Amino acid sequence: MDGYQNILMAADFSQAGENTVKMADALAGGFCASLTILRVIEHFPEDMQVSVGPPEDVDPQKYLTDRALCYLEILSARIGQSGVALEVVVSTHSASREIVRYAQGHGIGLIVVGVWCKKSNEQYDIVIKQYSG
Repeated sequence: MDGYQNILMAADFSQAGENTVKMADALAGGFCASLTILRVIEHFPEDMQVSVGPPEDVDPQKYLTDRALCYLEILSARIGQSGVALEVVVSTHSASREIVRYAQGHGIGLIVVGVWCKKSNEQYDIVIKQYSG
């Protein structure tokens, strides 16, 4: 790997996010690169379950975006970095599509993603993908 200037960590709300953000931070530090933590809210639900949705008087998209941003702030605080860029993207498309789209538009050279298996409740791996545009 030849020096990266911009690293993107794609975050979800799983336990894998905890380990992934530490790995992304270590990589950013090793390359003296900027780090962006991105959360994609995919397939924005029009008929969201009441248990995960906002109160009736709150805009659902704003509620989910604010909740995601709060989570990203917690992840950023856990690695002790104040200079990390935190981004939330709401999309009608898949998270993978939006992650690549974000990378294309922001000069990202490396994408770091945690992989979590919901069935076995185990973290499998941290996937590091060089992005060449």
